[in-house]
Amino acid sequence: MNWFMKFITTRSFMPFVIYRIALGAVLFALIATGALDPLAGESAG
Repeated sequence: MNWFMKFITTRSFMPFVIYRIALGAVLFALIATGALDPLAGESAG
């Protein structure tokens, strides 16, 4: 985690923001198309 803090103090935080937004969009798309079940983990216990 220290490397990340050093990275964002010397460079822009924007690549991390874009990465998180893109990952969220992919997850929403997978859930919307039915390829990923958001409640799949509830039955494993």
